Amino acid sequence: MKMCEMNPSIRPYERLEEFGAESLSDEELLSIMVRSGTKGKSAREIASELLSQSSFRNGLCGLSQITLEELSGLQGIGRVKAIMLKACVEIGRRCCLNGNMMDKVQFFSTDTAKSYFEAKMSFLESEEVHVVLLDSKKRLIAHELVSKGGLNQIGFISKEVFRTAVRVNAAGLILAHNHPSGDPVPSSEDVETTKDLVSSGMMIGIEVLDHIVVGRGRTISMRDEGYFSFEQEETR
Repeated sequence: MKMCEMNPSIRPYERLEEFGAESLSDEELLSIMVRSGTKGKSAREIASELLSQSSFRNGLCGLSQITLEELSGLQGIGRVKAIMLKACVEIGRRCCLNGNMMDKVQFFSTDTAKSYFEAKMSFLESEEVHVVLLDSKKRLIAHELVSKGGLNQIGFISKEVFRTAVRVNAAGLILAHNHPSGDPVPSSEDVETTKDLVSSGMMIGIEVLDHIVVGRGRTISMRDEGYFSFEQEETR
C-alpha cells in the first residue's frame, strides 16, 4: 500500500503534524526521510527493511554505521536518497555537538562527562582516544584527539596527554575512548591503562578524574562502575 492510500490516522506525515516527531517510531521517521517507495514496496516497507539490516541493531544509529555506498546499493534507496539520509544523520550529529553549547560545560559530575563524550563519540566508526583538559574549577580548557586505533600504545598516549596538559596548565583531565562494537564494558587493558595514567598524573600533579567508555546507546564511567578507586590510586 502506498503512503497516500493509508488511512490518514496512520500516515507518518499526518501523525507527526498531530502528535509531534517524538511520538513516531524509528520506522515512521525513516519512512518520511525515504519519502517515496519503489515498484512493489512502499516507503514504510523500505524503512522497515532498512531497520532489519544488521547495522541497525541499535535503531537509527545504524545510519551512521552504514557507508554511503552500502546504503545506495539497497533496493528502494539509490544514490539520491542515500545522500539525503547521510545528510540527515550529519545534521543530527552536529545538533548534538553544538545545540547545548557542550563546549562551555563544567564537568562537575560523571553524568556530564558521559553526556559530553556520548555526543562527540557515539557515531564514530573506528576506535579513538580523546581527552578533555580542565582547569581547577573543572571548566573545559581543551578537547584533544589523542589517537585513533585504541589504547594499545599506552606510552605514546600518556606522553601526548600530559604534554598537552602541561602546555595548557591543566589541573585535571578526563580520558575517553569508544567501543564501535557497541559494548562499553572496559577490557582489562582499559583498566590497566587507566591505572597507569592515574599514576603518571600523580607524579606531575595533574588529576585524572575519570575514564569514560562510549558504546552504542550506553556509556560507562569507570569511576562510577567501581573498576578501581581513583582515590586509592592517587594516594598510593
